[in-house]
Amino acid sequence: MSGDPSTSAATAGAAAAGLNPPETETFSIIEEIGTGAYGTVYKARSKATREFVALKKIIVSHSSEEGMPLSTIREIAMLKQLSNVQHENIVKLIDVVHGPKVSDTEVELSLVFEYIDQDMAMYLSRCPSPGLEKERIKDLSQQLLTGIDFLHSNRIVHRDLKPQNILITGTGKLKVADFGLARIYGFNMALTQVVVTLWYRSPEVLLQTSYALPVDMWSVGCIFAELHTRRFVH
Repeated sequence: MSGDPSTSAATAGAAAAGLNPPETETFSIIEEIGTGAYGTVYKARSKATREFVALKKIIVSHSSEEGMPLSTIREIAMLKQLSNVQHENIVKLIDVVHGPKVSDTEVELSLVFEYIDQDMAMYLSRCPSPGLEKERIKDLSQQLLTGIDFLHSNRIVHRDLKPQNILITGTGKLKVADFGLARIYGFNMALTQVVVTLWYRSPEVLLQTSYALPVDMWSVGCIFAELHTRRFVH
């Protein structure tokens, strides 16, 4: 849930539509911390529990041309159901808060996530020379694979894996985040080409052929290389 230049257009569209900061009746907004797929993310504090959370505010549109389609919201709701058996390597979706209507075809929605203050890109940039120890690389790689295996076991394709969408806690726990482009995969379903930051795209996506779960594994391979080199794919 860190900065993502590829979604700046979506954020600008939300601003143009007149979105305000998320509901202050429930959360105290502290600061904007970046943009993710189809939304702006805020650091906030719950007024009820005093815990920090990450609020991702998005526009839900009935139109397939603008905003996030309702099918995606249903998939996010399914991820919330999976939180009943919450996986330690998947960021926790705490709640989904419905906001007011923006127009006849658009409504506001706030996704409430657990708050983690650094992503993998930030983590690697803070790592002193000569880089991560081999055991630490192995640990992070195993955690990432475990999280992706959980998603794939539940027929979820993330489709936007990159260091900015992988969070690392202060205790070293890795969590996959930002499911704005995720889809539930069916064996006979053709997935769209609106996926993955350019440098993390698999050959199937670049060649515009059909693809499924392996598209995530290509991105994982790119991330593994970055763990070893501390040089981002570009």
